[in-house]
Amino acid sequence: MRKLTALLCTAAMTLGMAASAFANPSVSTVAPESVSVSAASAAQIPAGMTLVVQAANPANYANAQVAQAVTMLNDATQTVTMSQMMEILQVALTQEITTAGGTVIDPTAYEPITQFVDLAISDGAEVAYDVDGNVLSVEATITLEAVIGANAEDLMLMQMDPTTGEVYFIEIDAENFNAQTGEITVTFPCMGPFTVLETGAANAAAAE
Repeated sequence: MRKLTALLCTAAMTLGMAASAFANPSVSTVAPESVSVSAASAAQIPAGMTLVVQAANPANYANAQVAQAVTMLNDATQTVTMSQMMEILQVALTQEITTAGGTVIDPTAYEPITQFVDLAISDGAEVAYDVDGNVLSVEATITLEAVIGANAEDLMLMQMDPTTGEVYFIEIDAENFNAQTGEITVTFPCMGPFTVLETGAANAAAAE
């Protein structure tokens, strides 16, 4: 099983059913990292604010289910299952679940390998997860130490909208992933907490 780690992230905008139990990440802090925004994406973000990846803060979330899920996964003293996570987030496993790209998946075939961290916009003092109540979707390139040496087909991001509670599963294309550096480029459907999922880790845990 891949060792659970906290996200060590740098980010730059680009143009453009085994219910296995998993141990929660043991590293409790994540150093905030700024995001440099391309000219095409900068227009979406209000003046004076930047895109950031930083430690998750459930107290900022309007949705109680999202706050609970993030708190549970980021608590090193708890052990949960993906089935439990889906139940908390009110994702019905009896219904067809698809990625943002339309691929049908079984979330319980994956296991989180990182803590949740927040993707947000910030003015340096406060953070926001939307722009005047409107969802902000961005394409970003982020570097994740936890995925170095992994296979793109085994990875996926799970993100939640902290206001609506909507859950998104985001595929990672091989051409947009550098296994040597951990750099990936994906389109985030919204701002909010996200974690990295890996199917190989879940399968290894189920075999133990």
